[in-house]
Amino acid sequence: MYEYLTGEVIRVGADHAVLEAQGIGFRLRAPARTLRKLREGASARLFISHRIRDEQIVYFGFSQPEERDFFDRICKVSGVGPASALALLSHVDPDDLRSSVLDGNTAVLEKVKGIGKKTAQRIVLDLRGALEKEQLISTVGSVASIGVPEGAPADAVRALQVLGFHLTDAQDRVRKALSDEASPKSAEELVRFASRGR
Repeated sequence: MYEYLTGEVIRVGADHAVLEAQGIGFRLRAPARTLRKLREGASARLFISHRIRDEQIVYFGFSQPEERDFFDRICKVSGVGPASALALLSHVDPDDLRSSVLDGNTAVLEKVKGIGKKTAQRIVLDLRGALEKEQLISTVGSVASIGVPEGAPADAVRALQVLGFHLTDAQDRVRKALSDEASPKSAEELVRFASRGR
């Protein structure tokens, strides 16, 4: 599988761009957010994905790998195809999409044409677990560099969730606890420190 294509932008259409790389013109369907960044005659790098449909390979291009990764994830949701995934990424920034999914906020997704309430709920349900896991791993990685044992921050975040804190709030509180000068070292100390002021 190819990671990206770099080449000259030959044409920018309403829902696609043509990128010439090594003498071959690739037609790439893309979200509006990506298409707005492209200029005909300029060089561009697009991160790609593909789908096989009706015995044809259809390529999709994205300005950032995060957009492409979200596209691939959204396309795996039952009942959501590439057109809906592109529409979603045309209107919602990947960071906002991540936040909406983690918060269970379907309203942002429902504003996109072609995404109804049930589809939005299905997207949130299918993507939330994986995104929470990634966020937890990211938190553990960033706090481990401060010198706290790797298990303590993760255990503290899980404990705070059991106590009723939302994942992002629990992670923020653990980060804040770790950045304090009198930084707690164990999961118990982190939970005590992080749960203050609730």
